[in-house]
This record gives sequence, structure tokens and C-alpha cells, in this order.
Amino acid sequence: MGIVAKYLDTIAGADGSWWMNILPYFGDLCSRTGIWVLIATLIAAYSKTKISAALNTFMFFIGMLTGYYIYSAFLFGFFPTSYFLLWGSIALASPFLAAIVWMAKNNLRLAWILPALPMGVLLSLSLAVGVFYIHVNYIEEFIMYAVLCGVFYKNPKQLAATISVSFIISFIIKQVSPFHF
Repeated sequence: MGIVAKYLDTIAGADGSWWMNILPYFGDLCSRTGIWVLIATLIAAYSKTKISAALNTFMFFIGMLTGYYIYSAFLFGFFPTSYFLLWGSIALASPFLAAIVWMAKNNLRLAWILPALPMGVLLSLSLAVGVFYIHVNYIEEFIMYAVLCGVFYKNPKQLAATISVSFIISFIIKQVSPFHF
């Protein structure tokens, strides 16, 4: 996935054909954080055990990052060590986060709050929130948010509670995150 993401990131849509307009779109989508949050959440949620969720997600991120940055080094002739170390350190947290996602999907009591964590991240990536407005900046991440609503759905009350908590988490992320994607 890392090699595909980097390859799509290098394609320019210059000739105007529909195919050359779609590829840069997917390149843009793969260069944003939301798609990786969605894929990691799906891997973790649908793993058989908590340990397999942690291992599968960690291996996905390590493979993706390695492919992405080695292909970058091949294309551009240098290896961006600082970026690799930054995203690699974030990948080190992925087993813990994957275990949380697995519990959110497979534990009825925890399904009321824990799904709001990845959902809140996607919501913070998709919405611009001001004092008197909410605006969808990235419809793709909002669609991914809706997909996670379906993944974690247990019953209407649980979904309403999870959505409410995800808005709170999104607001907190917007306030305290040093990264604004």
C-alpha cells in the first residue's frame, strides 16, 4: 500500500482524460491521514483476537511506511529519515490503538464509548468547526466517518451515544493537536 500511495502521489493529471483525473485524486486521498485511519480501524475491528488486531495493524503500518519511504528514496535519491522516524514512532502506538478498536467492536459495554476514538479522529479530519459554524472540509473523510458508524453499529442508542462522544473527541483533537491535516 505504501508503494501504491507514493506512486499515485507522483502522477500528474495533465492530459485531461478521465483516467488521468482519477489517479491524482486517489494520490491525494492516499496522502491524507483519514484513509490510513480507516484501513487500520477496519483491520483491527475485523481481526479475530485482540493480539491479532495489534499485530496485523502494526505489520500493516510498518509495511506501508517501509514501502512508501523506500520508494521515495528510489524516486528522489534520498531517504527522509526524520519523516520516517516520526511516522514510525506513531506506528509504534498502533498495536495499543488497534487493541482499543478491537475491544470497541467486540465488547458490548465498551461499544458505547470506544468507537468514538477513531470516529473522532476522522471527524476532526473532515470538519472545520468554529464558534458558530460546522463546515465539511473533506467529504471523503466524512464518508469514512459514516463507514465507521456502520462498522461499530450495535443499536440506535449506542450509535447516538458514540456519535455524540465522537463530536466531543473531534473538538478536543482540534483544540490540542499540534498537527492540523
